[in-house]
Amino acid sequence: MPVAAILFGMRTGVDVHNYLVERDVQHELFNVRGRLRSAERIASVLDLPPSQVGKVVVFESDRGPLAALIPSDREVDAEGVRKAVRAKEVRGTTQARASQLSEYLGEAVPPAGLPGVFRVVIDRALAAQDVLYFAAGEASAVLKLRGKDLVRATGARVAPIAS
Repeated sequence: MPVAAILFGMRTGVDVHNYLVERDVQHELFNVRGRLRSAERIASVLDLPPSQVGKVVVFESDRGPLAALIPSDREVDAEGVRKAVRAKEVRGTTQARASQLSEYLGEAVPPAGLPGVFRVVIDRALAAQDVLYFAAGEASAVLKLRGKDLVRATGARVAPIAS
């Protein structure tokens, strides 16, 4: 278990794994050498198309924290996210605030296993992918799963939120 998880009570890839097992979702969780500080780096290191690698962008809203899941080579459309969750306003967070809200390492917030107050929105193009890769809660952990399974497991709203 990473030292930060022990010292600060942060969640880890084991929490992501347990969350998905409890929901009967087939997935793989694996570690790579070194720190993967971004979804773009995961795509590069694993030689994957950016459309198959997702990134999690954390927002705060009048309806609580949100996780917006988009392809690694795209930017999030905050207005699209706001509309998808029917919030009055959404605002981006810093990596430190994303870590505080999600209880995961800010650079490795996963798409699943988030605290129950989170709402998840996934970009339509990303949800349509057969296989997806995401950070898995730790700097060197990668999650592999099917898009349709991720939507089902998280109760994500599917919407066009990437620009």
